[in-house]
Amino acid sequence: MTLRKIVISTQGGSGQLAMVPRPGRPTAAGGPESVRIVVADNHAIDRGGIVGLLDSIDEFEVAGESATVEATIQLCRELEPDVLLLALSLPGRERDGAIPIIREQLPQLRILALSERAVEDSHMLNPPSRRWLSDVPLGTSLVGVDYLHLAARQGAMATVRRNADPEDLFRAVHAVARGQAWYDPTTASGMLLATGRDNARSGYGRSLFSDRETQVAALIVEGQSNKEISASLGIGEPTVKKHVGHILEKLGVVNRLQAGLYLSRNPVLFVR
Repeated sequence: MTLRKIVISTQGGSGQLAMVPRPGRPTAAGGPESVRIVVADNHAIDRGGIVGLLDSIDEFEVAGESATVEATIQLCRELEPDVLLLALSLPGRERDGAIPIIREQLPQLRILALSERAVEDSHMLNPPSRRWLSDVPLGTSLVGVDYLHLAARQGAMATVRRNADPEDLFRAVHAVARGQAWYDPTTASGMLLATGRDNARSGYGRSLFSDRETQVAALIVEGQSNKEISASLGIGEPTVKKHVGHILEKLGVVNRLQAGLYLSRNPVLFVR
């Protein structure tokens, strides 16, 4: 009998590491090697369903479960899984996404990102206002970045949506375990569209904004005025005005309101 590690963590990140017995499953001689997986999802029922799906495949071994970013890092350090299956809603430090935090601590960890919603329910791609538009299919916005697209840019090797067929989840796990990328069709198409837009604006292989412009852009999204940005960054208002002008020009918009809306729907522009 083997032991299975389970992390039960609160929203604040304080958790207890427990050991519970789990019967081992024999592997046929000459069969595929076991793929060790950690499942990180703060929704216990959803996490249980995912674990149940993975347990239905003989070569998959769910080595552990976690419910916060901090617990996930601790567990992956101890277990060294082949794949981390990560729900993007995983709570952790404020303002930082789960993937950058985890990859900073465990840069070699292979991550499969699981969306919180189906594409038609993505508020980033489909804000409520878009539902009033006729003849515009949901999920095809050309001015929005999907959460899974952002996850891929942050370093996830694979992306799967909650409404995907379980077979797609299994294919993604197999691919990541082999060190290969696997993106669901909407993420892949969105990345191609975004790459084309980024290349057209900034030139292939270069970031759209300078470091200072990125800081100013982030504060524009927060609704800060030029005076407030000046105080926040410790630079003069004329300098802020110059940076804002460069940002508007690079985005192809005419005012800071348009820039703020575009930037809030395209957080991938802040990925360095």
